[in-house]
Amino acid sequence: MRYLATGLLATGLVMAASSSAMADGSAKLEAQSDQGGVTMDVRWAGDNLRMDFPDQSQAGFMLLRDGKGYMVSQMQGQTMVMDMAKLKDMAENMGGGEVETMTGQQASQVDALESTGDSESIAGLEGEVYRLQWTDKSGTSHDDEIVLSDDAQVRELMSAFHEYQRTMTGEPDPIATTLEERGLGMLRFGDRFQLAELSDASPAPDIFELPENAKTFEDMMRSAVSE
Repeated sequence: MRYLATGLLATGLVMAASSSAMADGSAKLEAQSDQGGVTMDVRWAGDNLRMDFPDQSQAGFMLLRDGKGYMVSQMQGQTMVMDMAKLKDMAENMGGGEVETMTGQQASQVDALESTGDSESIAGLEGEVYRLQWTDKSGTSHDDEIVLSDDAQVRELMSAFHEYQRTMTGEPDPIATTLEERGLGMLRFGDRFQLAELSDASPAPDIFELPENAKTFEDMMRSAVSE
């Protein structure tokens, strides 16, 4: 799950911010990293969001509901629900190197965002190509080509990702804030992320429910210590 979480925090999936309730929709996203590609099926309704990973069934799914982010997975035949904010705090208290890596890859500031004048069609939507220069929290500078759109549904999708990101980091993303101020959402981020499909279909409400009789990460830890 390190790649999935790091991807959310570091590659710009969370590119718009909004505190108002959103409309319903679904999307398919494709992301790339040094570890390979991953497809994400995303569905949202109101303030709820669910991300499934069809190519990695063992990864479970991520859920945003009631303002909290969760990861639901299977471990030793038992369904486990992890509160992402608590998991991050626990890892930090244990001196987790992966958390430090993720934090360092987050954006600390936007240095420049300029249109190139070019356009690109992605998932049936026309977007404008921009050059984004930004600095991460470790002090490393980045220069990326991104494709942006003012399509309302694209902005809603990115807004939902931003809310999930904030449940993990406890703070807004400066790139997200910059795009929100310009009324833009993201279609592509370099060769690391791209929107593949977008629909306004309303998902079934029950997909946003947490599974019953699931154990928390704390339950699993207590069980391991008592054995």
